[in-house]
Amino acid sequence: MERKPFSFWRVARRLGLFWLGLPLIFALGFGGVAISMSAQMILLARDGVTGEAEVLARQVERRRDSEGKETVTYYLRYSYLPEGRHEAIVKRQSVSRRLHDQVREGQFIPVTYAWTQPERATVDARHDRFGLILFGVVGGIGTLVALGLGGWMLSRKLSVLRALRRGEVREARVTGLRRSNVQKNKVQQYVIDWVDATGSTGSSMMDAQETLLRHPIGSVIVVYIDPKTGRGWWEAQI
Repeated sequence: MERKPFSFWRVARRLGLFWLGLPLIFALGFGGVAISMSAQMILLARDGVTGEAEVLARQVERRRDSEGKETVTYYLRYSYLPEGRHEAIVKRQSVSRRLHDQVREGQFIPVTYAWTQPERATVDARHDRFGLILFGVVGGIGTLVALGLGGWMLSRKLSVLRALRRGEVREARVTGLRRSNVQKNKVQQYVIDWVDATGSTGSSMMDAQETLLRHPIGSVIVVYIDPKTGRGWWEAQI
């Protein structure tokens, strides 16, 4: 049988390798915020001095996700005059609800700023530490997911590449259609099973039932065999 022309980008698209970027971006985003917050906390611990800040405004932001769950974030807008400067610095900072509810506009509250970088300041160090832990944990989970998913997807990609480049090409007969426990874009996913010309069994990647029904039980398909693992890959999916 004639071997299918090889295309790296087609394999990457068919195996969904580009989705690996989502958890990676997620991990980098949260991890980057955690690193920035950690750097500021270290700076304030080393060079921090205490002063007074005037509360200029109390703000509340509410957001709803796609499932309707509401997230509430509390902010204080304040100004402070570092020692040796003639102009006040104005900042807007996320704070705990407790602090937000305790203060009023025009009230003076303690502020800690770095004398070496006066624009780096906080009025709620405890809330900052909680945020650091939260972003660090989420970033770490995202990194683990990205690494785990990346390793799994890379092994699949290498298997397909070996099969396309050096694997044996066989005819196989479809023996069944199975419902998976996965939905994609609210569409139930299925797989087809086959037995090839050597008697080895295999299964397709998941797809919509409508697509797989085009290959009913008893029909003949072409599969490529990974010479290292023996895994069969359906030509129509790679």
